[in-house]
Amino acid sequence: MSEAPDHPPILVVDDQEKLLRLVVMLLSRIGFPDVDGVTSGTEAMEKLRQRRYALVISDLDMEPMDGLTLLREIRGDDTLMNTPFILTEASFEFEDINLAHQAGADAFILKPFDIAVLKTKLKNVINRKPRKREAPIAAQSTLSQDFPMLGKY
Repeated sequence: MSEAPDHPPILVVDDQEKLLRLVVMLLSRIGFPDVDGVTSGTEAMEKLRQRRYALVISDLDMEPMDGLTLLREIRGDDTLMNTPFILTEASFEFEDINLAHQAGADAFILKPFDIAVLKTKLKNVINRKPRKREAPIAAQSTLSQDFPMLGKY
């Protein structure tokens, strides 16, 4: 059974079951009927290893694995690293955004969701180009060749 490209599967992760059901319902209403929901990062990783998702939408503040840890797990896995990832939270601190950006978050959405913002973010994130693994050793040697003074510090 092939999945329709206009209805890509989405995985929603939120440890609050009522909010999880609400997000799944909202996604269905705006044209994404193929949505799975789980209440923990561990369950999310299990699902991600069983099925390819077009997007993960995860709450930031969860226990025991928070959304940032889940994001890092996904980005660290060669098979999953290109899975688009949106973090959600009722409020974001600058440090949260900075850490999530460094970890590879594709977007942030504040709760409660504004439908127009949700649609726009989904479209932008799902259509984003795949990531490429950086080669840190090669990058370091290139930098030291191009800028020999860097090796002195």
